[in-house]
Amino acid sequence: MYKFVSLLTGVALIACAISVSTASAQDMTRSVPYPVDSVTSGRTIIELGGGVQHLDLPDMNFTFLTKKNGKTIRKQTKGELDDYGGVLSGSVYVPIRRSGGTPVTFLISGFVANVENSDTITDREADFWGASTELAFGSARPQRPRYEGGFLFDVYNVGIGADVRGIDQDNRIRANPIRYNETLDTTYYGGYLSITGEYNILGFFGIGGSWGIRSFATFRAGLYGADTDYTGRFNQTGNPTTRLGLSDSETAFIGSATFETRKQFGGRTSLSLLTDYEYYSYVPQMRYADTNERTFIDDDDTLAIRTQLRLNIGLGPAALYDETPLK
Repeated sequence: MYKFVSLLTGVALIACAISVSTASAQDMTRSVPYPVDSVTSGRTIIELGGGVQHLDLPDMNFTFLTKKNGKTIRKQTKGELDDYGGVLSGSVYVPIRRSGGTPVTFLISGFVANVENSDTITDREADFWGASTELAFGSARPQRPRYEGGFLFDVYNVGIGADVRGIDQDNRIRANPIRYNETLDTTYYGGYLSITGEYNILGFFGIGGSWGIRSFATFRAGLYGADTDYTGRFNQTGNPTTRLGLSDSETAFIGSATFETRKQFGGRTSLSLLTDYEYYSYVPQMRYADTNERTFIDDDDTLAIRTQLRLNIGLGPAALYDETPLK
């Protein structure tokens, strides 16, 4: 957790430095089908929020049943982690320059969540975190929609980013005379492509525009290296403690879809409801020793869902923001 906070703090300082250096740049305008505000080079946006994280990780099949001859019949589930926890997140958008006539925005974002579950035998806890940097080429979410009425998807920008994230598990089993503890930490590092745009389904029915409500979507897909480290400690009453350490390296695909509904309260302030759906092609699952095999690291896939409320605040002079209500 300390590594994640340090990383996010360092990237935030870089973003602030870029924001200051570009605050005096000229406005960047773009011709669009429907009149909108300029995309302004000093208009840095900070987004902070929190909410609920759902995480479903593979079961712990630690104990097993055997036949009379000692051969394993089947494993028994001794610990599930399919639960909800709290999450905090933040993003910083910094328009920095034009590249061949196209606006470029520097984006940093991060989140940290904790999910845990306990029963009479097992305690499971997972720290789930991530931090990314991205360059987005195109409009950085204009202050007004570019089209009147309903539309399916208006693409604002495409991006390329670098990402690091982790799922760090602490698991414990208490079943007399057995005591078992393990850490199972996976770090993902890689790159992704993104596309962001706005949609307005309510506009087809003639509603929503006068409420100052807008809807955005971002889709990401990337390839990652996934490094897993396992440390286990087993103790049975009357016997010495045994320890085991294993590691594994795999390639993972991570794809996500983020849907945002935003209510504008002024030129520089808005409130958003966001839901992130993230698919991981690789998450570790321990296969524990039985009469047929040794302990090893296997894998499964999972879907993580995160829902949050976010406060969005624009920095810089008031002249950069249009205070006219949306119509």
